[in-house]
Amino acid sequence: MSASRRRDHSHRWVALGAALLVSAAWQPAGAADFFLYLKCEGRVAADKNSKPGHLDLALRDNNMTALIQRSDTLPVGERLRYQVSPVAYSMTYRVPGTGSTVLYDWWRGQMFVWQPSLKRVAHIRLSIDRQSGRLSGEMLNAQDQTLATLGMSCKAIEEDDLPAPKF
Repeated sequence: MSASRRRDHSHRWVALGAALLVSAAWQPAGAADFFLYLKCEGRVAADKNSKPGHLDLALRDNNMTALIQRSDTLPVGERLRYQVSPVAYSMTYRVPGTGSTVLYDWWRGQMFVWQPSLKRVAHIRLSIDRQSGRLSGEMLNAQDQTLATLGMSCKAIEEDDLPAPKF
């Protein structure tokens, strides 16, 4: 093979490699981060009161997390760990910072230990039926007593159906 022909051949490989790199770099970043978007609406019941509630989740299968995108009952922006079965998505979220608080008197040292109100949520459990889209959940305190229950109906939406960001 002549030197000019080898040079021609090597230039083709370089051009092909450059084309592959450019095409890989132009793939939309983050478009495939979440595989399922859920829009849930229903009721939240605490004590003898019940009120309407909503919850929007984005599920990610590569690390098994669900992002709370919009909600009037759960902390927006938090990630819940979930497990998948053929029947349901089961999710849990442990609220950080629960437990006792120690108050100090600067002259006498520790005064007393205060346990936050029993109405304080320590963890959340959710289950979404994969066939019916029915969400059922509980908000629990540190002693695993139910503080509130969630009953919602979820539907899958496409990423394109989400409202465009304003900013």
